[in-house]
Amino acid sequence: MIRNGRDIATGSKLSTQVCIVGSGPAGITAAWELQKAGIKVILIEGSREYANYRDSWPDKSLLYNGVADGLFATNEPKFLIRPFPGQTYGAWERERFYGGTSTHWGGQSRPLDPITFEKRPGPVDPNTGEQLPGFPGWPIKRQDLDSYYSRAARLCKLHSDNFSADYWASVLKADVPDLDGFSTEMYQFIGGDYLNFATRDFDGTTIGDSDVDVILNASLLTIEHQQGSVSKLQVASMNTDTCPQKATEFTIEADVYVLACGAVANARQLLLSNAGNEHDNVGRYFMCHPLVQNHVINITRNYLTYDQSRLMDGNTTSGHWRDNNGVTVQGRFIPNAEQATKRGIGRCWFWAGGGNYYYEMTPNADSRITLADTNDPVFGQPQTHIDWQLTPTDEQTYNQATSLFKAAVNQLGGDVSYPDWNSINSQLVVNGHHIGTTRMSSASEPEKGVVDENLKVHSLDNLYVAGSSVFSSAGISNPTFTIITLSIRLADRISQVLGNRVGD
Repeated sequence: MIRNGRDIATGSKLSTQVCIVGSGPAGITAAWELQKAGIKVILIEGSREYANYRDSWPDKSLLYNGVADGLFATNEPKFLIRPFPGQTYGAWERERFYGGTSTHWGGQSRPLDPITFEKRPGPVDPNTGEQLPGFPGWPIKRQDLDSYYSRAARLCKLHSDNFSADYWASVLKADVPDLDGFSTEMYQFIGGDYLNFATRDFDGTTIGDSDVDVILNASLLTIEHQQGSVSKLQVASMNTDTCPQKATEFTIEADVYVLACGAVANARQLLLSNAGNEHDNVGRYFMCHPLVQNHVINITRNYLTYDQSRLMDGNTTSGHWRDNNGVTVQGRFIPNAEQATKRGIGRCWFWAGGGNYYYEMTPNADSRITLADTNDPVFGQPQTHIDWQLTPTDEQTYNQATSLFKAAVNQLGGDVSYPDWNSINSQLVVNGHHIGTTRMSSASEPEKGVVDENLKVHSLDNLYVAGSSVFSSAGISNPTFTIITLSIRLADRISQVLGNRVGD
């Protein structure tokens, strides 16, 4: 069922077992899994009803605007509300629209690698001998997610839950390249009919036609909490004006609440409500996969055989491979776990034929979201202040990874050219992957994060957070497949918690 928050009268009180805030892949996946378990769910989405996500951009400008600082100030000043400069395809940064950014993502899917979950010291600065920032590790291991990754592969209609290069070489009748110091990692791309989580079918029905109560035009204002528990959400709708104002305001009471608004909005919502920030970690460690969109890694002499190139391009001998659900596949070269650990660097993508530069950013406490001094013109709440800051480890990641790639290609008879770091640094943009800001830490170490291993806010017994804001480090894989995976796991956890309560 889908309805409009404007039709809910001011002063109304809605009750449910679980209330989910946000309609992207994180929120919709959790909602789908919970309603399958027979749990009553309300899912709220702040966007008014629009036919196309571009039509919602004026609302986004009003409600998502703020101050973009640090590297944003020079490289991406309109980050909070607009595509980055020179963007020519549909991966806009943030959306305020039913379905979230699943309305236009590319579906590139691969699990995070085991190394992502491991603590790794940073490199030594070659000039000063100083130990540079590293990667903190997660309070869970990759093996804790393996069964959920398999479930996510089925939910996304992927061809297989096997992502190994050997498996895909057998599918494509191709060869796996042997590039010294690098892993050949394969990515599956979800077929087009299953990309938009708001309109795709789950077992023959959409989320809006399921038992989930979907309420559009329902913006979260405040998370009300006391004595370690959330009591209710204050929610408001907007009127139909071109420059909208608040129309109605109502409350939602639930046994469990899930914040699934994206890494920027998740942090802002917690800060607005002074929730979960006892250790000043809400909003910190904003990460992404920084990207230089120009063709900066240039292959000047070929180094792969025809059958190795086919694997990296996802081709059979007769053309591009695609399965019955529209799934396609491609490969990337990535510094392997041994090299990344030994060097203390992040991991990077290298396309077989050269191209853009894309890498795993180092977590940085000073890269953060706070509240701005200005208020939004609709609800009168503080806007977002985001400050994107790199560390010297990011420079070492570029310098060492490109050098390693060049040496490996040289061994195979090829050659590579690339610019220096200063040129790269001035071109970096975020690329739509917003990570960190409510990071995961062990329940025994609440001072190091915002949520625990089960994604529960450390200091609140019934508030959970979904999405890549909970990632302790970014890894190198696109985050959405792991977001979906963690939401399946979260739904299982909430089902268990609610089942336990019923039995009390």
